Parts: sequence; structure tokens; C-alpha cells
Amino acid sequence: MKWEKYSLINESHLELFKQYHDKKEKDWYNNQFHLSGYAGSTNDPNGLVFYRGQYFVFMQNCPFSIEHWNKSWGLYTTKDFINYTYEGLTLIPSNDYDKNGVFSGSARVNSKGEMEIYYTGNVKFNDIDRTSYTLRAFIDLKEKIVTKELLFECDLKKYTGHFRDPIVFEKNNKLFMLNGAQTLNKEGVLNVYEFNGNSWEFKKDILIDEGDEQNSYMVECPNYFAIDGKEYIFSCLEQETSLKEGSHFVKYREVEIDNDLNFNFKTNLRKIDLGFDFYAPQIFSNTQDRIIMLGWLGNSKSNPFPEELTTWSNHLTIPRELFVKNDYLYQLPIKELENLRLGEISSNKDSYEYKNGLVEIIGENISNKDFEIKIQSNDKFISLRNENSNFIIDRSKMDFNDEENLPSIINLNNLDIDKIRILVDRSCLEIFINDGQFAISLRFFIKNHNTIITDLENKKIIQLDSNKYIWNNIMFKNQMMER
Repeated sequence: MKWEKYSLINESHLELFKQYHDKKEKDWYNNQFHLSGYAGSTNDPNGLVFYRGQYFVFMQNCPFSIEHWNKSWGLYTTKDFINYTYEGLTLIPSNDYDKNGVFSGSARVNSKGEMEIYYTGNVKFNDIDRTSYTLRAFIDLKEKIVTKELLFECDLKKYTGHFRDPIVFEKNNKLFMLNGAQTLNKEGVLNVYEFNGNSWEFKKDILIDEGDEQNSYMVECPNYFAIDGKEYIFSCLEQETSLKEGSHFVKYREVEIDNDLNFNFKTNLRKIDLGFDFYAPQIFSNTQDRIIMLGWLGNSKSNPFPEELTTWSNHLTIPRELFVKNDYLYQLPIKELENLRLGEISSNKDSYEYKNGLVEIIGENISNKDFEIKIQSNDKFISLRNENSNFIIDRSKMDFNDEENLPSIINLNNLDIDKIRILVDRSCLEIFINDGQFAISLRFFIKNHNTIITDLENKKIIQLDSNKYIWNNIMFKNQMMER
């Protein structure tokens, strides 16, 4: 079948998606403890919510292309972040309001105990012009039905049509909605709506970079949460520059929002993740005992495609717990991921051999001294090194190189490293420095990597296991709510 960018899908395509999936499962680069779609491309995590004893992880997924073409929402459920059930394709383009893509959004449990989903429907007029709609949806996991309801259309007198990614949150017994938007002057703003009991009302636009101007032409994938009595917002800010120069980063800042919806920013913008392979994070909306975040371990400015990637691309980060320390957000892998550990690996001098491309590296008491960690297979490797107090990532010796999409040298300057923890999967890794002070997400492409070589003095190298999956290659029925 010849697919086009905005092709629509139906149940007759499921057998083809299974063929794509089967090939993906045989691909070395297919990650083992990072979630991705059943087939095709993956990007933003969506609708993260804890509901009826399970964590729901929706994600942007185009099942028929490795490109970011017409988006649906795939769904995983889990009770422990190790054992997952893939529930199928849930929200799919199915009506005049989302026919060119079910874009990102969020989920919450309402006062009736129902899970309600808010998302953006994308509609293109031509190659340039578009509009968007904000919709609500309800999902019946037992009957495999999604019921959608139109809320409102983007105001094209104010915005270009780039208006998307609703996050709904409650504050002082009121419901608010944040969307990312682009004004007609090509300025990125946060848009705020309030629910009046019957419908959603526009309240104001907010410059998330007020007092710390970023010159962003678009703001997308916003989020709001409170932790330890502090309020935070974060968003993806897009700028007209290259990936290597920092065009697409996720940044956060502490804020106080008063009853009149005035945003009083307490800090400047700060990066959540220092890597170039991180975008569109979202938190679980109702895990109040801890703040759990997932991101896309990729970037809309970066599309590396090794020749092996013919039926899938991209993946999410591992779940991370956020906490506040020294007035900054810190992050670490959630505790449950320690259950992936199979045992410590013994060394052969400074060399450690691991299996299946899955390994964890822990270094302590470094005192910002020089060190190097190589992850390699034969003569191919990536190097992570602290050199004269500069932390440098070198991806120049991989099996697949792409300078535009995977800058080979990343110099993160002085991170004053005392501790480092790295979780390595088949084609990505995540680095956590100084107990979560810094996080760095990284894609890499080395076939059959199986060796760690390092001169770290105080270290542990641990064999990791993969997640366990139950696969349901199904497509939910999508329908509009009767009025």
C-alpha cells in the first residue's frame, strides 16, 4: 500500500501493522525498556494518568510510517512500570475535527470518577494553512470504544492555527487549561482557558519567557504541577536555529498563579534535560505522592534514520521522579526500575561485558576528576568523559552518524560531577548526574554493543533485563458524542 502523510487507518490495516511490528522486534536498535509504538513512529507521551489501579501511558504514534505523519494515540497500561500491556490504537483520526492528526493532550480523573482526555485535533487547509480544535474524549477499555466531543476551535483571528497540546489542571476548586500557541506575529505564548461550569472561556495569553526572553516562534506541550508547596510550569520552546545551537529545548520555571490568573515567575527558565534528544515531557496528572514524568527521547528538530529503521522510529524516556532540591528540580529513574537489575558484572581489568545491549553504570566519589566511559562493540563506540572539568559526549565513532540530527560532539562544560548513573538500552541511554541534579538523554546507534571500558575508580556495572509486554494489535472504535 502507498501511504500518504494524512492517510486514514482502519482495521483492515492491522495485519500490515503486525508485519511492521514483527520486523521491529527483530531489529537490534529496538529498545527493550523504553516504550515505543507497536509499529511506526513515536513521539510525545500523552494522557498520563493513574486510573483504577493502573498507570495509563498514551503516546503519539503513526503506525504506518517512520516519519511523523498522521498521528493516533497508542496506549500502554502497567501496574509496576516493568510489565506492560499494549492495549492498541485508541484515539485515531476519525472526524472533521481531527482528520489530519490526533495531536497531543492530557488526561485526568474527574469528580465522577471518569477518565477524561483532552487533545488537539489537527486540520490542514493546504500545505501551509491550518486550524486546530480542542476536543474531549472518553475511553471504554472493556468495549474498545472512544467517544469524542468538540469543545472549541482555535481563534484564527489571534493565532496561526498552531494551537495545541491541552493540559487541564485544578487549582482552588477551579479547572484551567493550558495550550501552547503561536500568535499571528509568530510569537510563542501559553494560552489559558477556564471552565465556567458549562464551557471553556478564554482568559489570557502568557509569555512563559517573560523577563527571560527566548525569541521563540512557538510554544508547545505545556505542563503545570505543584510539588512541596511550589508551582511549576514547563514547555517546549522552538527557536529559529540549528539543533546543535539549541533550537528545541524544554524549559521550566517556578511560578505563583493567583486567583486572577496572574503568573508571577519566581525563577528564570531552566532546562529540564541537557541532551538534544529530549522533548514534550508530561507528568502523571494524579499521582500526588510523587511527580512522575515521561518524555519523548527524541526531538522534532531531529530525525535520524539508520537504514535498519524501516518499520519503526523513536521511543519515550524511562519514567522519572521529580523532586525539589536547592530550589531546583531534580530527577531520577523511578524506584521500580531497580527491578530490572539482574546482577553486578565482574571486570576483566577495566572492561565489562554485558548481554542484550542492556546495562547500568554507577560511579561515585568522582570529585569532578577526569574519567572516561566507553560503550562499544569492536571498533565502534561512544565516549562519555570528564576532561579538565568539562563533560563531553562523543558520538563520532558509531555505526550510523548524522551530524545534523545527531551532533557528534556535545560539550556540556563543567557539571562538577561527583556521582553519575547511566541506564543503557539498545539505541538510547539516560544519564543522571549528582543524584539527579542534571539529566541527559541521548540516542546512539552501535550494533551489538556489549562492552563497557572505564577508568572510573568507584563503580558498579549492572546487567539489566528488559520490560515484559503483552501485545494487543487492535484498533478502538472512534465515535462522536451524540448531542
